Amino acid sequence: RLSRRGRTIIFSIHQPRYSIFKLFDSLTLLASGKVVYHGPAKQALEYFSSIGYECEPFNNPADFFLDVINGDSTAVAASKEDHRHVDTGKVAEDNVDSSVVDVLHQKYLSSSLYQSTKEALRKVELGRGSKQRVSKQEHEITYANGFLTQLYWVSKRSLKNLIRNPQASVAQIAVTVILALVVGAIFFGVKLDRSGIQNRVGSLFFVTTNQCFSSVSAIELFIRDKKLFV
Repeated sequence: RLSRRGRTIIFSIHQPRYSIFKLFDSLTLLASGKVVYHGPAKQALEYFSSIGYECEPFNNPADFFLDVINGDSTAVAASKEDHRHVDTGKVAEDNVDSSVVDVLHQKYLSSSLYQSTKEALRKVELGRGSKQRVSKQEHEITYANGFLTQLYWVSKRSLKNLIRNPQASVAQIAVTVILALVVGAIFFGVKLDRSGIQNRVGSLFFVTTNQCFSSVSAIELFIRDKKLFV
């Protein structure tokens, strides 16, 4: 529903079942930073079959692709066995001793899928005039919304998190009130003289130091959310 409104939806799915996988239009397989397949999802099994990696009956294609890339599939073992029995009169394009990822990457570079993708990218570059000098402004990071808009939505989200987790807010308020009472009792009735000025400076230093150390607890949010963000 969100995508039909013009939104770009990016999500991560781990080892999807076949009923979900068959809904994919385009499929890109990456391993060690190298592309091993990019093209229509429906042609992926046919492509792997053409390079010697046959998917076993009743096997989930998504699991099959992961197994092939990781070198854990029976298709990988069968492919290596075929390489050992290759005809001596035929020039082998793959090195059996090289890793599976390198073999798959080289196979993809020599496939028609890569050539068609390369040709499409070349046409896009020609259409944009890639030979023109790129200005420095094109490399600057730009945002679709201004700073005030970003601040508004981030603040609104933070406020919702506080409302939905009242325990933490109540605890912070309680600690602040108790600390205020303690500091107020210690520095209550300070006189307007030289010693009173020193006491006021001490109270301001104590409160400022406490605020600085209390804000350090926000680091926990970065540590906890960093894994999710990565």
